[in-house]
Amino acid sequence: MNLAQLAESSLERLGERKSLVFDGRVYSNVELHNQSKRLHTAFSNLGIKRGSNVVLFLMNHPLVYPVFEGIFRTGGTAIPVMFLLTTPEIRFILQNSMAEAVVTDPMCVDRIREAAKGLDHLKWIIVLGGEDNTAVTPPEVSLETLLQEEMTHGLPNIAGDDVGIMMYTSGTTGKPKGVMLTHDNLYAQGLATLDAGELENWEGPYISMSAMPMAHIFGVGVLLAGYLSTEEIADAGSFGVQMGWFETDQFMALIQEHKCNVMPAVPTMLSLILNHPGGDKYDLSSLKEVICGASPLPEEVARSFSERYGCRIREIYGLTEATGLGTSNRSSGVYKPRSAGPAYCNIDLKIFDGSDTPLPPGESGEIVLKGPTIMKGYFNLPDKTAETVVNGWLHTGDVGYLDEDGYLFVIDRVKDMIIRGGENIYPAQLEDILYRFPGVAEAAIVGTPDQTYGENIVAFVVASPGATLSEPEIIEFMKTETSSFKIPSKVHIIDVLPKNPVGKILKRELREKALEMD
Repeated sequence: MNLAQLAESSLERLGERKSLVFDGRVYSNVELHNQSKRLHTAFSNLGIKRGSNVVLFLMNHPLVYPVFEGIFRTGGTAIPVMFLLTTPEIRFILQNSMAEAVVTDPMCVDRIREAAKGLDHLKWIIVLGGEDNTAVTPPEVSLETLLQEEMTHGLPNIAGDDVGIMMYTSGTTGKPKGVMLTHDNLYAQGLATLDAGELENWEGPYISMSAMPMAHIFGVGVLLAGYLSTEEIADAGSFGVQMGWFETDQFMALIQEHKCNVMPAVPTMLSLILNHPGGDKYDLSSLKEVICGASPLPEEVARSFSERYGCRIREIYGLTEATGLGTSNRSSGVYKPRSAGPAYCNIDLKIFDGSDTPLPPGESGEIVLKGPTIMKGYFNLPDKTAETVVNGWLHTGDVGYLDEDGYLFVIDRVKDMIIRGGENIYPAQLEDILYRFPGVAEAAIVGTPDQTYGENIVAFVVASPGATLSEPEIIEFMKTETSSFKIPSKVHIIDVLPKNPVGKILKRELREKALEMD
């Protein structure tokens, strides 16, 4: 099953439905699908075909969905890229992927033009809200012009093993790598996500509120969920509400307006909502479920959000190299604080020691995954692929353990682990303690070099609105909650933690900041 066929079958099953609300306008599934068919014709006329790589450098927008599907219909590969990247970062991806075209918007086009200079393989810059200009190099064409094409092209022969989406890693440990995800990978992801959501038990419409960027695997899951929506859920009046970018007031207002009951999120979003000074003026009582992933969710944040808004938190764990999958809590399952739940239905999960020997329940080691969602590999990096996927097992670089029931507890990233005096210290465990201190809105722990003990422990905290924090009080509190060798040597109280566009805290920048402040 390829994604173009999946989209066709979805339309045949469901008929015309309200699909998306964006910026106050309603879009039907038929409208979006017909736009993708027009773009299929237009892209094909531009030379995009099976095997072509096309970069998407766009903010969230309703036309992102037809652009994805239009590329799928040609047999090409869609490469979504976070729109906040700098010109050198964009150029690396354009060059590394040998992209033949890029789809962008007026906010981003200047960076694309600069990054594209001298790249002969880049044949077209397609601009949403732009103008046609074939006199420049590469030539530019308006996306709106392409949408005037007729729906004339049938589907080419697309194999399940063809790459449908390629997503570049963040590059925090080196140059970004292109993660090749096949149509089979993406279809398996959709099926597993549907199973974990237990929608057969859902009562009433499923109305989601999302601001997740479509350039992240979490956001791409929104697209796949639409393809696999069931008749029962569709008949109940389900639809999705989406924002171009997360902004706390507007996000909460949209939940209230549309009575959204599902919310995919990252932990930072929950913290921002909880600590929003004007949050009480919004009615979020419609929320039933928050699906939270991308980074560990502090237990205190999960408890506070669930109690305040009367919804359940369904934590998940995954990574791009596994098409965003790993484990997921289920609505019918037992809730275990800080657990990301059992493995998805089509995923095998084990905990390996340093010799790739499986460990028993309760023992910590590296999380490894196997199944139909594991990437085809890193683009043009066979050695890196072979290092990461060994005998079919994807080595995640994350540390965790399984309990007797098969529930995963993620401890931390291997690279974030602090070794002090020969003892392994996991920042996420200490961050959980910091979140319990009154007035702490956000917290992060990093390690810095120390000649005597190997590494020092440094904490960064952000105060809740109206709260006053002091370093001595926080350190005294930590002494009552954990062993003495895990107490931070310093606590820095700052206004904001550095984050990437998805909301993950950038530990690398904090390590640099800690050294500067030393």
